[in-house]
Amino acid sequence: MSEEKIHKDELENYRKDIDKIDNNIIECLNKRGEIVQKIGNLKKFLNMVVNQPKRERDIIDRIKKKSTILKPMSIEAIWKEILSANKLIQGLTHKVGYLGPQGTFTHQAALEFFPKAGTEFITFDTMTEIFENVEKEKINFGVVPIENSLQGTVRETLDLLIEKDLVIYGELELRIIQNLISLKNTDLSKIRNVFSHPQAFAQTRNWVKTNLPNADLIDVKSTAEAMHKILEMNSESYAAIGTAFASKIYGLKVLNSGIEDNSSNYTRFLIISKEENDFKEGVMKTSLIFVTKHTPGALYRVLKIFADSNINLSKIESRPRRIGRWEYIFLMDFEGDKSDPRVQKVFDKMNENVIWYKILGSYPLINFI
Repeated sequence: MSEEKIHKDELENYRKDIDKIDNNIIECLNKRGEIVQKIGNLKKFLNMVVNQPKRERDIIDRIKKKSTILKPMSIEAIWKEILSANKLIQGLTHKVGYLGPQGTFTHQAALEFFPKAGTEFITFDTMTEIFENVEKEKINFGVVPIENSLQGTVRETLDLLIEKDLVIYGELELRIIQNLISLKNTDLSKIRNVFSHPQAFAQTRNWVKTNLPNADLIDVKSTAEAMHKILEMNSESYAAIGTAFASKIYGLKVLNSGIEDNSSNYTRFLIISKEENDFKEGVMKTSLIFVTKHTPGALYRVLKIFADSNINLSKIESRPRRIGRWEYIFLMDFEGDKSDPRVQKVFDKMNENVIWYKILGSYPLINFI
């Protein structure tokens, strides 16, 4: 028997092994789907929320540790699709609004948090539109940025949280990686114009100054819109700064990746809804706003209540109140669930030192980095 024939027979045997394994995989996926369907029915009977990102994150992290050949990022991609398909089996369908157009960091955050199967992702031009559509129940959830690790709080989001009768359903963090993107692979010396959002330019100032000193920087509404612009221009003298995620959507080329000046650049996004998040496992986080009484030491006494109760504060900042001069609203995040008896006691004591307070939501502390 020739050596070529031996190798061909060996290849055919390997293919048969793959077919057997694929058959086992689909059999296991069918069994998993049957159990998922039963779980979905039980959740409905118990009036439990179907979408549970914390449980999904735990599953993915556990499975990644078991892989001996596939890379962790490959395992994560595979299991996200499996979990997404299983949600469709459970009858989970909803509409999610995000700040568009397609390819923004907010779009990326929405895809990280919600399953692709059974979810309709809808773009909006403004944050106000997202809040109003959630409020009117035209969409189930909205995804909005609340703060950047380098540039602070997004004031518009904070104002809308204060004004609207909505709750924070969840949160996630994304590492912000900026890229120089063009219509095709080209030399940097040929680039004469760069489109991007002003914030992206601010985050890449040093790199742009060093590598594109003669290029004109042109502001647009979003990094995704910058992709539209270079498509319109159809010239290698134009480039954009934005996400690799957006470059794939629009069929563009990443010329240089990771051009942000600071690698510790993260944006925190909130998931807003009219419904509370019923999932209460793991570390919980609560956000609230309050106005202190106009007495000396009122804010100190509020903070002391949390300190005496050994509750960790992760954020506190002030915002001018729009209905009175020199009055301020304080935004606070702390670890704990609003239904916890210890937290309830804190709220009772707060009443002695505040004019009013509003709980924005209790939700699982989950980071996607």
